Amino acid sequence: MYKSGRHILAFAIAIILVTVFSLNIREHRVNAEETLPSLNEKKLVLKPGKKTRLSVVSDVKDYRVRWSSADTSVATVSKKGKVTAAADGKTNVFAVVTYNEKTVKLKCRVIVESEKTVKLAAVGDALIHENILNSGKQKDGSYNYDAIFEHMKDYLSGFDVKIINQETIFVYDSKKFGGYPSFGTPKEVGDAMRAAGFNVITCATNHAYDRKEIGIQNTLDYWRKYKDSVLVTGIYGSQEDYDTLAIREYNGIKIAFLNYTTLLNSGAKKEPYYIRMYKEAAALKEIQAAKKKADFVIVLPHWGVEYEHEPSEKQEKMAKKLAEAGADAIIGCHPHVVQPVKVIKTSDGRRVPCYYSLGNFVSNMFWFKCQLEGLAELEIVKWNGETTLRSAEYTPIVNHMSKDDTKFTVYLLSDYTDAGDLYKDHYMNHRYWMGNVTPERLKKLFNSLGNEKY
Repeated sequence: MYKSGRHILAFAIAIILVTVFSLNIREHRVNAEETLPSLNEKKLVLKPGKKTRLSVVSDVKDYRVRWSSADTSVATVSKKGKVTAAADGKTNVFAVVTYNEKTVKLKCRVIVESEKTVKLAAVGDALIHENILNSGKQKDGSYNYDAIFEHMKDYLSGFDVKIINQETIFVYDSKKFGGYPSFGTPKEVGDAMRAAGFNVITCATNHAYDRKEIGIQNTLDYWRKYKDSVLVTGIYGSQEDYDTLAIREYNGIKIAFLNYTTLLNSGAKKEPYYIRMYKEAAALKEIQAAKKKADFVIVLPHWGVEYEHEPSEKQEKMAKKLAEAGADAIIGCHPHVVQPVKVIKTSDGRRVPCYYSLGNFVSNMFWFKCQLEGLAELEIVKWNGETTLRSAEYTPIVNHMSKDDTKFTVYLLSDYTDAGDLYKDHYMNHRYWMGNVTPERLKKLFNSLGNEKY
């Protein structure tokens, strides 16, 4: 019994010693892990010119660090670990840490990436009534419409993307030229649009089939010659073109342009792909598909009630669905008058600007409210894999018709205001029953829209 008791005691002491020894080893390992130096960041993404500080994280109080950059043209690092981004590219910043007679080399991946920016402008309907058509005819029988755009060209030059709604279809045969109600427009209007810098043309309108198939084909034939510099959407020459999403890259940002019309003056029954009509289920699927391929999705609907400054309930419901489906901005046309810009808040927390109507860009309509027009201005930014909308502005512009109704041009309202008595030359100011067109009255109308700030 005594002997057995001694054995048990010895066994217990052995277990205790083994346990203590094991704990000492584990404690030693934990301490070793805790004191192993590391960097506070393993990866940095910086814009050129930006600075940040790297530091060594260690339980060891006494250590020395030597910093270096594998490519100083991309990023430099100071003796104290301050990293300065120099130019776009990728490099590694190293920290050689010496402590307790040991040396460890630590690495931080540094990516320097400039912010990508696209400035976009959009205007409303180029509605070429007969008097506007005739205004471009030269003495030698040729046509030129540069005068329409001459007062906007310099302002628009500051934008990367310039959108205009081509309300009226081109025809090559002068016998088919015409104004309201069935429009046929000389292709020289396209020359003037290009000269003014417009590089996205939307064509899905209620007048797109005014000249039947020949109007569609003539318009596409004209723009096809400039396909490398101008994107045309809304009308198509084949099912393949119709099925191809309109996406183009500007300054490293891919933008999708989805153009629909909710109405058509005459049915395009022969080929269903000629004009992109708005069909809700199909449109929402196209938006979702565009979100997967593009950084930013703009929906450009031809919708609403003519001559109404307030968007209809149908427009508001449609806009909400477009935004929920993934549209990043909505820019509308058709009512011939300006409607407000509103900010739609989606269920996933996004804020989507909706310009319900930009009104006309140029027209020969004899109503005061048709002389005020809108210019949508967006600034789209992409950095570190994320695309955002930095700003969405709304700028008033003016449709100017000369007093004899033979010359047509467009001004920024600010320029119209600063031009002294220029407004007195407006056609409507020489027809007492039409009401005065003055800068003050135009400003008052624009300010009454209830535009929301983005």
